[in-house]
Amino acid sequence: MKNKQILIVILLSLITMVCNAQNFDAGIKLGLVGSQVDGDTYAGYNKFGLDIGAYVNYHLSQKNSLQLELEFIQKGSSHSPNYDIGDYNQYLMRINYVQVPVLWHYQANQSISFETGPAFGVLISNYEENILGPVVDHPFRKFAISYLTGLGYNISPNLKANFRIDYSLMGLRQKSYPGDRYIFFQWGQFSNALVISVQYIIKHANAK
Repeated sequence: MKNKQILIVILLSLITMVCNAQNFDAGIKLGLVGSQVDGDTYAGYNKFGLDIGAYVNYHLSQKNSLQLELEFIQKGSSHSPNYDIGDYNQYLMRINYVQVPVLWHYQANQSISFETGPAFGVLISNYEENILGPVVDHPFRKFAISYLTGLGYNISPNLKANFRIDYSLMGLRQKSYPGDRYIFFQWGQFSNALVISVQYIIKHANAK
């Protein structure tokens, strides 16, 4: 019930964010996430999830703009057994965040744009299991910082396709975990996600 209440609050916030935008482009987005966790000893973007959100975009110049987003994103890791090669391991990690990306956009031409910037997240739910059952003794951090970089393609004046990489700048765990990697001057596990989304502009800047 708690997670449902959180999602309702997020949805209402997204609607308010879009409706109140005046001197900004405002829109919504829906995407598919493929993720893995560097440092969990498994490889492959095998954990699928959703990316649902809204954004406002303020134009600094003809080619440059700042974009603020509010999104619900599902990340994690998944590994299935492969009995043909003697791999009996089974693993699943679900980590769901409310995330606020703050992005700089550069419009290279009429069709293609580039984006980059940080994202600040709050963990709203998590679940982890291996072949022995649920894992509860390695808690996750309640807050996360990621760095995003991506590419956009304008399909029409109101519709855009977007591809981005979302990578953790800090470890996911509060404590060390077997298999931790040394990245960004720290040991830990790091979320590594690929996101493909469609963005729809509901309102253009100064549109009545």
